[in-house]
Amino acid sequence: MVPVVIEGQAGAAIVLPLQRGPATGHEWRLTLPAGVQQIADSTPAAAPGQLGDPAGGRVQVKAPAGRYRITARLARPWAPDQPVKTVEIDLVVR
Repeated sequence: MVPVVIEGQAGAAIVLPLQRGPATGHEWRLTLPAGVQQIADSTPAAAPGQLGDPAGGRVQVKAPAGRYRITARLARPWAPDQPVKTVEIDLVVR
């Protein structure tokens, strides 16, 4: 699996390239290295009748400067060891 490379600024919110799909019960679970933390999304969902993310949000992290490897698994909460998709992300923070 070839990792996706994402760049961001230290201390700022960094949006990960993880698409939230329709309401199927699946959610992204991240394996984060020390120093990287997942943060809440402050972007509201699209208004009715507008195009936008049906789940209303993005997966974001914050980290100090450095290089990190994040593993994201899309799975149902009751079956976290059975992901339907796994994404490797190389995060470069400046």
